[in-house]
Order: sequence, then structure tokens, then C-alpha cells
Amino acid sequence: MSSSSAAERTERQTSASSSMKSWRNSNIRRAALFRLVLQQRSRNEALFAGPRQHGHLLRNNEQSLPPIPDPKGDALLKSGEFGYIEKYEGWGSLGQLPSSKNIVHKLQFRETYPIQVSPMSVAKNFYPNTNGDVVDYFAAPAYSGQYSLDGTFFYACCRDFCVYIYDTTNPTKFTQTKVIRSETGRWTITDANLSANNEWIAYTSITPYVYVAKTSPHEDFQTMLNFADNRSHEDFGLWSIRFSNDGRELVAGSNNRNIYVYDIVEKKVILKIKGHNDHVNAVCFADESSNILYSGSDDSMIKVWDRRSMHGKKPSGVLIGHREGITKMMSSDKFGELSEDDKDLRLEWDYRFMEYPGNKYDTHPHDVSVMTYRGHRVLKTLIRCYFSPTYSTGQSYLYTGSEDGNVHIYSLDGRIIQKLDVDAAVPRNAEPRRPRRTSGYYDRPVTRDVSWHPYLPILTSTSWSGADQNMGVIICHSYNEPEDI
Repeated sequence: MSSSSAAERTERQTSASSSMKSWRNSNIRRAALFRLVLQQRSRNEALFAGPRQHGHLLRNNEQSLPPIPDPKGDALLKSGEFGYIEKYEGWGSLGQLPSSKNIVHKLQFRETYPIQVSPMSVAKNFYPNTNGDVVDYFAAPAYSGQYSLDGTFFYACCRDFCVYIYDTTNPTKFTQTKVIRSETGRWTITDANLSANNEWIAYTSITPYVYVAKTSPHEDFQTMLNFADNRSHEDFGLWSIRFSNDGRELVAGSNNRNIYVYDIVEKKVILKIKGHNDHVNAVCFADESSNILYSGSDDSMIKVWDRRSMHGKKPSGVLIGHREGITKMMSSDKFGELSEDDKDLRLEWDYRFMEYPGNKYDTHPHDVSVMTYRGHRVLKTLIRCYFSPTYSTGQSYLYTGSEDGNVHIYSLDGRIIQKLDVDAAVPRNAEPRRPRRTSGYYDRPVTRDVSWHPYLPILTSTSWSGADQNMGVIICHSYNEPEDI
């Protein structure tokens, strides 16, 4: 056999071996790709398995959410603890449903059936439903805004360390009567609160100091209360303050994880509790006795404190359910009912500047809350939420601000019954605006605080506004009767 034939045979064997190896590698790649496709299909089936709704597939985490209206919330709404419950359903003898929102129908039904219909049942179905009108602009972001308990005046606090007071004796006309200027502060006024008799307002900043001033435009009096222990040279900031019912005490939450109770008459701290593992953003008294305190923190816990049994300074109870930090709490007139808002907060992520990175549908495995209300956005700042007024609605609604510039009004059964658009109320030429860096849309307001008039279907919102939300605006949202009722 010649050497050339041997060389050709070797070359053919090498080529065949190479082809076999290439074919084997190709099959391995195909098999791997096939397994990857199967795995991805399995993931998709697990992710999107289940019923369709409105032509779209639902994710598993969305399927696990309770229906709206939520049966638990519906039971809460019909329990009788929050406002008058209509006894009759169906058509009445007047040819109209008792639940008609037309005020003439309501009054006719009340005159016909005076025993079955309470005055509250007439008023509770009327809630603010307009985008509103601008009350005032500020050159600094507005952080807080609330009506007095009798609705005769409204106050707003801004980052310029001023408290602005308006006469609202005429509910649709805000007349500025007084400006209270802080003597010192850090970053902004973080919170303010009125005494029960409306004569005093307390406000604070990210400092250990609370200022207490007269609300009357004819009295220019202001005093400073020091919550720090001067012997230890403490330096901290206060996030939340509330008067006791008798106006003698203030409860405060701080960024050093403490809860303070201050005696205004004695001018000293009478109770200091290391109550949480993070900032205490929200505090309030539970009832008129001022014996029970609530505190909410960035550690996601709400704690209940009974001042009559503070041995060891341990909480009487811990309310679990929030996944993130608590921003606001309000105690209902019905003892034991509490509304609270939480903020989107994760490690290595700042809720002030970034979108929420977690799953917004996740729930706490040990959630003990009666109801959860979804739809608003708690980003950039400590958004506030409240129960609606007792006198006109029986506290049968929850309402809150939102980072998206809307005011959300919830029925207790979980439905969003009204959204009020603050941005729509601000004229385009009223304040400087510029497009966002990442899109062509204007900077929307951030609605930080909201306040419902104690007797009327009027709600006033306090928002950051302008380019980069570096200004402030107050919007008054009123009620207009729909044309179709």
C-alpha cells in the first residue's frame, strides 16, 4: 500500500471523527436548548396558570389577592360600627332606592320614614368628587395641612419653616390670617398638631425641639419645648407629635427609636421608651384618656403601650402586618380601630428617590390587620391617611394622599370610590414646570397630606408641586352633584 493511500485514509478517518464529534456537540446543544425551553415553559405555566380576567392572564401573586369588594371589608362596612346602615334594600314607595345619592330623594325618604333614616344616612353618601381649585401656592414644598376640629380654620406647614393659618369660616374661601415662623429647624417642619380646643398648635422639625404657638391672629406667642436630656447632649429629630385630649401632654416619635411623653405644664419629659429598632415615624393617643399610646416605626411594627402598666417598658401589644415602615397612624373613634399607612422601603434602596423594587402584592405571613387597602403609592415622603369625619360619614371611608398626585378615597370594603387629581387642578401657566429627564411628562405633584372638613363634603389636599416638586400647593376639593342622579 502506497504512502499516499495511507495518508488519504487517515484524513478520511480524521474527518469522520470530526464530523461525529460535531454532530454529538450539536445534539448536546439541542438537548440543552430543549431542556431550557421546557424549564421556561414550566416557569411560565406556573407564573400564568389560572383563570383569565378581562382578556389578560393573572399572575399568581395577583390571584392570591382578595376580591374587591373584600368580604372582610364588606362585613366591616355592614357591622354598624362605622356609620348608619340602611335597613331597606330594593325599591321604596317613593319609586327611588333608599341609597339614592340625590339629596332631594334622601330628604323625601327621611320625611316619609323618619324612624328608619338617621340624619347621618343623608350625609354619608356625599363625598368630595372634584379635582378642586387652588387655594394657595408656596415657594417651598408643603408638608402638612389640616382643618381645625370645628372647621373654622386650616393650617399648612412648609419647608420654609413657616406655619400658615387660614380662616375657613366660609368653607370655599380661604383667608390667610397668620404666619408663624420657626426660630430654628432642620430641613423642614416634619409634623404639626392642634390642641383639642384649637387654641394651640405644636410643630416640630428634625430636632429635639417642639414649638407651641397660639393660633389666634391676635396673639403672637410662641414657646420652645426641649425633649433632649441636656446632660447627655442628645441630638435627634422628631418625626411625629400629638396633643393629649386635655392639651397638657405631647407624645412624640423620634429618629433615635424613642417614644417620648412631655408634660407641657411642668416642661419636662415624663416618659421615654426605647420602643423600636428603627425610626418612629408615627405616634398617637388611642383615646381621650391618654393612657393608651400607639407607635409606628420603620421596623414595620405598630406597638401598643399602656401607661398604667409600664413595668419594664414592654408594649402591651404588637400589631404585625406591614412589610415596610409605618408613615402615619390615626385612631378611630371606635376604640381598637386604627388606620395606618406604610412606605415602600428595602435595604440598599431609598424610597425617596427610587421606584419600589419589591413585589407590591406580597403580604406578611403573620398579617393580623382587619383590612388592607391598595391603590395609592407611598414613595418620596411620609404620605398621610385618615378616617373620614365622624359627624358626616360615621368614619365609613378611608382617604389618603399618594406619590402619584391623586387623593384616594376608599370604601371600607376595599373599593376606591373616588380619585381626585391634584395635577388637573393646577393651571399649566401657574407655576414653573419642566419635562422629566426620562420622559416627556411634566413633574406631577406629590400629595403628602389630606384633610376632610369635619362637617361638609369638602377635602383639602397639601402637595409638593412645580419642577422637581420644589414648590407647594393647597387644593380644595368640593362636591358637585352628578348629572345622572
